[in-house]
Amino acid sequence: MSESWSAFDVIGPVMVGPSSSHTAGAAKIGYFARIINGQQPKRVSLVLHGSFGKVYGGHCTDKAIIGGLLGYLPHSEHIREADELARKAGMEVEILAGDLGDSVHPNSVRIEMENEDGTSHRVRGKSIGGGKIVLREIDKVDVQIDMSYSVLLVMFNNREIPPLNLIELVKKLEVDIVKFETGTYKDKTLLVIEIRQHFTKDIVKELQSISGVDYARFLNHISNYDKFSNG
Repeated sequence: MSESWSAFDVIGPVMVGPSSSHTAGAAKIGYFARIINGQQPKRVSLVLHGSFGKVYGGHCTDKAIIGGLLGYLPHSEHIREADELARKAGMEVEILAGDLGDSVHPNSVRIEMENEDGTSHRVRGKSIGGGKIVLREIDKVDVQIDMSYSVLLVMFNNREIPPLNLIELVKKLEVDIVKFETGTYKDKTLLVIEIRQHFTKDIVKELQSISGVDYARFLNHISNYDKFSNG
């Protein structure tokens, strides 16, 4: 897939420093992981791979990811105090420098999240420079999501629901689909649909009401230079 770059990507995103790849990109990975998790996690394990694991302290990579998990984007001043804010919010964080494999990008993190209600989710993402990221794994399903567009995620039991049924349903929701793909782990399939619009909660509610759907999430596209508040 070809990537589009703007002048803002070359100059650098609006962010709290010091690094667009180790700080801004890391915050975005944490931010989207929180959305995929469906809530602020109770316990988090960050497995920092490659250069993320070697220089995270000096580049505030750990604080950036934690800040994202708290709902803050790269421009937020709260990134600087994210570890303290996590303690106040009751979110336990474990930070590990680990090896995720030779094929994994050096600026990568695997985020393992556990919630009060017993649910858990796992996300792996990489930061590729200029604040850009790619999500590479969601709940053990391989993905390739660069957040160029808004993304709808639907995890479902493929023994109960044929993937085409869900795709046809989403088409009826009057969204402009750019592309879709599926990935599978055991009896679970993750449907990834990229669209041009921002999603609404109504879409998620409709999909989650279907028997056999584990969860639905929407990840709205965020440009590097737009200003968003935490949500």
